[in-house]
Amino acid sequence: MKPEYRIRIRNANLQFVWEVTDYIDFQYTLRMNALGKWVLTLPYNSESTRQLLGLLVAGNRGVGGIYVERNGQYLFSGPLLDHEYSFDQNGEIMTFIGADEMDFVARSLALAHPRYFQSPFMRDSAGNHTDYTPNDRQQRPGEPSRSSSECFWDIFEKNKGQRAHQTRRIPQLYVKFTQGSPNDVGSERYPSGDLSTFPNPNPIVTRGDPMMDILEQIVNYSESTVYNSDGTVWKPPHPIILTSKQSYEPNLGTSYGGWWIVFEFKACPNKTSSIIFSKEQRNVLRIRRTRTAPTANMIQIAGSGEGPNRVFAHSGDEPTRTIYGDREAFVEFTGFKRSETSDHRQEIEELKPQLYDELRKNTAQTTIEADVVSIDGMEYHRDWFLGDRVKVRTPLGDDDVIIREVSGAIDSNGENIQVRLGTTPAPLYGLDDKKKIADHRGWIQNMTKRTGGL
Repeated sequence: MKPEYRIRIRNANLQFVWEVTDYIDFQYTLRMNALGKWVLTLPYNSESTRQLLGLLVAGNRGVGGIYVERNGQYLFSGPLLDHEYSFDQNGEIMTFIGADEMDFVARSLALAHPRYFQSPFMRDSAGNHTDYTPNDRQQRPGEPSRSSSECFWDIFEKNKGQRAHQTRRIPQLYVKFTQGSPNDVGSERYPSGDLSTFPNPNPIVTRGDPMMDILEQIVNYSESTVYNSDGTVWKPPHPIILTSKQSYEPNLGTSYGGWWIVFEFKACPNKTSSIIFSKEQRNVLRIRRTRTAPTANMIQIAGSGEGPNRVFAHSGDEPTRTIYGDREAFVEFTGFKRSETSDHRQEIEELKPQLYDELRKNTAQTTIEADVVSIDGMEYHRDWFLGDRVKVRTPLGDDDVIIREVSGAIDSNGENIQVRLGTTPAPLYGLDDKKKIADHRGWIQNMTKRTGGL
């Protein structure tokens, strides 16, 4: 049965101004803890085209876009970014290109306190400045640690959400967090300072970094397994996903008729016993499983200082070292203040999360790509979705993996769904070179197909 997609156009006030029913095709890719994209192809001479072009006016501020439901349930939403007009023998076509709500993360910086652009110093009226989260100055007595989700909430909310300075706040955004609730998730982070009180400091440093880089660092660390020097596990993985959606929640306020763009973390649901992808289950049309060796599993990181006085730390991915041997790498990180003690223990402890982040990105990976179909009990968007922990069965064995990416294509012939699953986070936007992530056009060209216009 062909699923029903409903695409509505929203304006800057999160009001629905039009429903798109005359599209030629519609494609989207949603990514776990990364930027998603959508492409909507329309006849040039259509009311939908006129309505979308009408969003790109002064006052829109990058908010107007689309709101998509599948079979009556919310699928995703996000702003309109680019558009393209084309004419050939098939007629005149408009292609509209946008992002999901993660664009609000991707477009933002994580500034140090006071978290707004200021010259000549980044400090508030009392002279305070901090770029660590958690940090000593703002710790609650008796509660030195913060979950990964609380750390990101503190950073994103104060930079762009409801507690941000008026010069940077996006008023349609609301970042949710409540201690002890289901959105209080992820590995614990500890502040720097007195090592007798905080023996394993692993703060996040925000000095004008891209907000998406901070998110990636936080979720990678939470998903990492950290080993002691004797090979035992010090910290097990806690995979988490940042959800972002346009949601009707008037209890948060009614400035936009009760509608908000809401960000909230949740733990990745474990569905490995109920969702199994395999040819025997008849829910895959095509599957490809790739296992790759680590690009680096023994990393030395350099901190502050020069020459013989430079501070170093190192760590390794113990399971892959026994299989693939040592694959060594060197990275630099100078984001921390130099320790005042001769053993530099504090700085070494603070360098370790950077090591774990690098190891997580460079470890051995199992990546699975599949064209999938829905069957009873295992239907896309109802029984499984982005961020779910599921099982994939091939002749090589069973893999417990996370759904990292979902792509959909809808036209007159129906719907095609592809998934990308993996044991580790996929490279951001599918590109190894971070310098390319700001330019999505190459990805769009590879994704779209030519269709006849009217």
